[in-house]
Amino acid sequence: MIEQVGLVIILLTIMGSYLYATYRIAKLQKNYHNDERWQLLKLRAGNVTKIYYESLIIIIAVLTVILLWVPTPIMIPLDRMLAIGMVIIMGGQVVECFVIARLDKTM
Repeated sequence: MIEQVGLVIILLTIMGSYLYATYRIAKLQKNYHNDERWQLLKLRAGNVTKIYYESLIIIIAVLTVILLWVPTPIMIPLDRMLAIGMVIIMGGQVVECFVIARLDKTM
């Protein structure tokens, strides 16, 4: 029961972060009127987000190979895997928002 409450809190936190990141990026795009600086910010943030997703793919591949050699099967509930997947996918948008905020200050 406590694990489920913790999982729900994590999911609600990442959902709020995702919605805030989406709102913030849309607001910045409206403020910058899609000029060259904004396009450069989006391009660099997109590169960092791409590295985030590529790193996740490599981690998943390594874990899959490791699990092939474990003698006993590990059973993970489907709802837990879906929740983890949701956190990972929404995390990409949050990472992009943080990168845009950081680059916006430095450029």
